[in-house]
Amino acid sequence: TINTGAGRINTVTSAVPFLRIIPDARAGGMGDVGLASPVDANAIYSNPAKMAFIDKDFGVSVGFSPWLKALVNDIYLANLTGYYKVKKMQTVAVSLRYFSLGNITFTDFNGQELQTFRPQEFAIDGHYARILSDNFSIAASLRVVYSNLAGGASVDGALVKPGVAGSGDISAYFHKKFNENAAHKMEHEIAVGLNISNIGSKISYTSSTTKDFIPTNLGLGIGYTLELGNKHSVGVYADMNKLMVPTPD
Repeated sequence: TINTGAGRINTVTSAVPFLRIIPDARAGGMGDVGLASPVDANAIYSNPAKMAFIDKDFGVSVGFSPWLKALVNDIYLANLTGYYKVKKMQTVAVSLRYFSLGNITFTDFNGQELQTFRPQEFAIDGHYARILSDNFSIAASLRVVYSNLAGGASVDGALVKPGVAGSGDISAYFHKKFNENAAHKMEHEIAVGLNISNIGSKISYTSSTTKDFIPTNLGLGIGYTLELGNKHSVGVYADMNKLMVPTPD
């Protein structure tokens, strides 16, 4: 939030904020840090460029995350991911994120119940990552976003309809290993990741010309990993993010 100095606080908001949620247990346990962490199937959600360096030729990941479980029991985020390496230099992947907001009861100004609805949102992504050198890769992603929050309800006489938007990501990843094949020396790695995510159209839920920004974000991450053996490693990682959405007037 930004204080304007005139007794008014302008909160920077966007539509479909679920696009900024990384549905990965490891990243979630580190405060959503993941731009320069070691690669796995869920790297698609933080930095798709890392997928170019994934070891396995193909893979699938499924996730389910209860949301605000201490308050309600019917809000959750689910995700499905699949990837395939093409000729060792390229990786293609698809992913699906589905966010259910639970049952919501709509009422009028007098508190009379109008209808019960289950808002839901989802995003379908396609990703392409390519290795450009031994240590550097880039990726491009395309995304379709669907958001149905009110199910045909009317607000101030305007019919609320599902919102649809299109967006994309541009990402890059650099990593460098040291002492990779050296005897009696610990292998370690430094990494840098960049992702400009959710670059795309605005979204609207009515026929009004007023539309909302989606959460375009600029992220830069750095990381250091020390290998303690074939099955153990320790690392330090940090991400910096800037929401590229205008501050309200």
